[in-house]
Amino acid sequence: MNIVSAEEIKDGKITDVYFQRSQQILGEQDIDKKVRMEVRLKSLPEEGDWGLFVGLDEVLELLEGKGFTVWSLREGAAFRPYEPVLSIEADYREFAPLETPLLGFLCQASGVATKARRIKRAAQDKPVYHFGSRRMHPAIAPMIGRSAFIGGCDGVAVTETAQRLGLEPVGTIPHALVLLLEDSTTATSMFKETFGDRVTCVALVDTFGDEKFEALENADLIEGLDAVRLDTPSSRRGDMLDIAREVRWELDLNGFEDVDIFISGGLGEEEIEQLNDVADAYGVGTAISNSPVLDFALDIVEIEGEPIAKRGKRSGGKKLFSCPCGQRKVLPRKAPRPVCEECGPPMKEELTKVMEEGEPTREKKGAKEIRDFSISQSNFSLCN
Repeated sequence: MNIVSAEEIKDGKITDVYFQRSQQILGEQDIDKKVRMEVRLKSLPEEGDWGLFVGLDEVLELLEGKGFTVWSLREGAAFRPYEPVLSIEADYREFAPLETPLLGFLCQASGVATKARRIKRAAQDKPVYHFGSRRMHPAIAPMIGRSAFIGGCDGVAVTETAQRLGLEPVGTIPHALVLLLEDSTTATSMFKETFGDRVTCVALVDTFGDEKFEALENADLIEGLDAVRLDTPSSRRGDMLDIAREVRWELDLNGFEDVDIFISGGLGEEEIEQLNDVADAYGVGTAISNSPVLDFALDIVEIEGEPIAKRGKRSGGKKLFSCPCGQRKVLPRKAPRPVCEECGPPMKEELTKVMEEGEPTREKKGAKEIRDFSISQSNFSLCN
């Protein structure tokens, strides 16, 4: 298979060749210098002025035992362009081949989490479940699912991913089962018979017939039906909002007000915002799993304690400060702690030491704790 092991990544084998060549040159010349490096980005994809910082768990695993010291935002934290999210102090010759995987961990995980948060915000208080692992390489399904969960998704479909997160996997009935059993109600009744009340019973109502009539038939024949799922393909869809409104009208009219409507299939923020007045929950796949990466860059800002940086970058180590009122400041790392110019109290330093000389300085947090923290943030527009 076209995958590599964690050991190969940690050993620096998955890196751009110019880092390997630089390392060879420095080794042959017996040159090594202690550097400070920072990770940040200039802009975010799509609209918005914030992102979520995710992937720190794998960065720390990558750097563990290497003798580096790391300062970082808390995983799941919101940040803005030009703010440092990670700072590393290391002997450059040892670090060089690790830049490629380090950025890969952060760029993709943060992109997935950020998109998941945007979609969850669009859905307001309605559940959003991640169904997108089939759109990406299966080897990274746990990373995608974890990032989507931290970003705001309420559950994931892949069994192994859910187990790692301490969740029950979420899923309904595939079209394949309806096709094999030749009828939607037969598939739903067998699902109910097999799993009973242990699993939420959702009827898939768009395989053979009209969504309205299949929804009514399932609601009438399946006692305790929890929801119907609309996953109408685009070639037959028309206006999904009108279809969902029609289904809701008929269910209510026939006494099935407690049967929810679950919608999936090609959904993004815009579609979800339009469907919110009728949908009770969403399944989102490609929009999350194939979300744009966040384009982080890692740059040297100090060599042997002296500020230096390439053109277009600000030299010298930096600190990031914040205030609950929403004010934020990036200052030189030797600057004193500032007070908020808006409301007066001392501002909080956001980058904290998470690794010292290759040893983590705190226990690893679970995905649920990271998710709860991320959602609890109140000083960014995404949390309103």
